Amino acid sequence: MATTTYGSPYAQSADLVSAWPATSLTVADRIDDVSFKGNGINAQTGTTYTTVLTDAGKTITTSNASAVTVTIPASATVNYEVGTVIRFLNIGAGALTIAATGGVTINNNTGTTAQYGAYSIIKTATDTWYATPFSSGSAKATVSATTGSPTITTVGSTTCYKYTGSGSITFATAGTVRLLVIAGGGGGGSSAGAGGGGGGSYEKTLFSVDAGTSTVTVGGGGAGGVSTGAGSIGTSSAFDGKLSSVGGGLGQVSSNTGGTGGSGGGGGSANGAGGAATTGQGFAGGNGLSDFPGGSAGGGGGGSAVGGNATLAGAGAGGAGLTSTITGTSTVYAGGGGGGSDSSGNTAGAGGTGGGGAGVAAGSAANATAGTANTGGGGGGSGGLSGGFTGGNGGAGGSGVVIILVG
Repeated sequence: MATTTYGSPYAQSADLVSAWPATSLTVADRIDDVSFKGNGINAQTGTTYTTVLTDAGKTITTSNASAVTVTIPASATVNYEVGTVIRFLNIGAGALTIAATGGVTINNNTGTTAQYGAYSIIKTATDTWYATPFSSGSAKATVSATTGSPTITTVGSTTCYKYTGSGSITFATAGTVRLLVIAGGGGGGSSAGAGGGGGGSYEKTLFSVDAGTSTVTVGGGGAGGVSTGAGSIGTSSAFDGKLSSVGGGLGQVSSNTGGTGGSGGGGGSANGAGGAATTGQGFAGGNGLSDFPGGSAGGGGGGSAVGGNATLAGAGAGGAGLTSTITGTSTVYAGGGGGGSDSSGNTAGAGGTGGGGAGVAAGSAANATAGTANTGGGGGGSGGLSGGFTGGNGGAGGSGVVIILVG
């Protein structure tokens, strides 16, 4: 039985007698195959390939560890019908480039396609094609340069870029990455001050990036309070101005409400309310409690839990932070700072897991513990001296971090 240029069978006169039932079934099966599966798959494992006439309607898969180039020939060489569609699926680690030759124009050809990226092209006129990425969201971005000295490690088959300071990253090809953006933690209050809130935490497992340079901003922690003053809010972190996290809320003193931030700061020791959190980035701070003649402050909120409320026994603990495995190791970020106490015998609040600083108990002039650097942990609140209003300084918030997983 004969076949067309593109491989479809058709009946000839010799097929019309005894062979006709089998021939008819073959033709019908081919019609079903083309309807449901296109013209089949052409698997290519080399680094170069030029399409041929029988690739019309097919999916060409490419699979090579090195870069692969597939070339579309001119109509004078291979005369595809107008309306012809050819699809591409890059299975290998090497980036796929679809190139034109001999006066061919491929409009909307966005360059290279990373591993698992897919593409289709359709011929609209002589030597004129249009490209359409039809599953570009699954393509993996590739990196060509960085600034800001990120720590670069290998995590399985991916590469991890950890920024502890601001910088930039240049993507050679567009695609998706995994992102963790942690802002700076809030500073704790001084003299029975509340714990600072953890920095806003934002993780995106599939984030699309464009080819080109993206800025990375790592926020600093807020300063701890001094001289019975409140702490300061942490600074925001951001990736390319498109994905940002809010700095942790400041820890308060006296009857004041904790600061609003990624996670809220704790409320002051004289019944101050905990600060509010940013939706989707953290949790509220705990409330303070008056315990005449002194009191205890609330703990700062964390990335995964609210800060603890003060009780008659002591200050509130910082809220627990957010756990991430983006670096290949389970790590906790953005813990809230523990509150300080101002009544003799009351205990200070513990720092939340994820870099939150511990508070200081009454009767000590010591400074509260700062949030751990590059975790976004909130600073602890300081205790007051027994019978008075002075004590050590509040703990500073920990700086933030931005982590990008590529591949």
